[in-house]
Amino acid sequence: MNDENTDERAVEVSITKVVDFYGDQITAAQGADAEIYVPINPLSTSLGLDRSAQQRRLQRDPVLAKRLRTLRIDSGGGPQRQVCLPLDLLPGWLFGITTGKMAPELQEKLNRYREEAFKVLWDAFKGDILPYTPATPQTGLTTAEQNVEIAAALYRMAQQQLDLERRVISVEGKQDAMGNYMRGFIQDTRSRLTSLEMRLDPASVITEQQAADLAIAVKTLAHELEEQGSVGSYVNGYQKVYSEMYRRYNIKSYKNLPRNRYEAVLAWLREWYDEVKKEEGTEQK
Repeated sequence: MNDENTDERAVEVSITKVVDFYGDQITAAQGADAEIYVPINPLSTSLGLDRSAQQRRLQRDPVLAKRLRTLRIDSGGGPQRQVCLPLDLLPGWLFGITTGKMAPELQEKLNRYREEAFKVLWDAFKGDILPYTPATPQTGLTTAEQNVEIAAALYRMAQQQLDLERRVISVEGKQDAMGNYMRGFIQDTRSRLTSLEMRLDPASVITEQQAADLAIAVKTLAHELEEQGSVGSYVNGYQKVYSEMYRRYNIKSYKNLPRNRYEAVLAWLREWYDEVKKEEGTEQK
């Protein structure tokens, strides 16, 4: 990738993890766009591949090239700009590597990467990005009334926490501790009320953050469907969830979803996810 394209496709890093994979230390990162990215050069070196040749091959593939991004990732020697591929496309790259001229031990290693690398890396991140479980809407309540109930529940939780702190903090520091806690609680409440006012506008579509949350929820469900064998592959599972969403809510893109239907879609995705997990538990028994 040339410098111009690299700058245009730069993504900020929010989480970086180093995952042990049969002795190889694989560095991966979650970007600010909620995608999980894997640097290409370190994997090429680990598999005995020519870095430049692999980058050229990625650039020739219209699907892979479109999703390449550059992130500043610290792999131990300080943050460095690295060309990365989204985790969901990692199998596509690995299965496109020809093995005719590879040594037998490297072929075996490549096969391990093809079989297990995606799942190992996904397991390392999925605990941080599992979708938020929304409260089940109460029958007969409007969206505003539901949010008032949520706010009341948050207040009760905060009050319980304050009661606990009164029993464990010293008398001299009690007022300061309570003041600091309530200041944070008030700021959080104001932020939630602002978000609520925006969601109640029926003419508005979801925000970029809400769109990112939906994308994460869809990815989580799609991956679970693939693990259960409900679809042929992770990509097909991804398409299956989006197709059902578009049909059910009569939209052409999840980014066009009306803001006042955001909670309903998250609740539906979570219900579907829970059903899949329940089926998994039944099969295991």
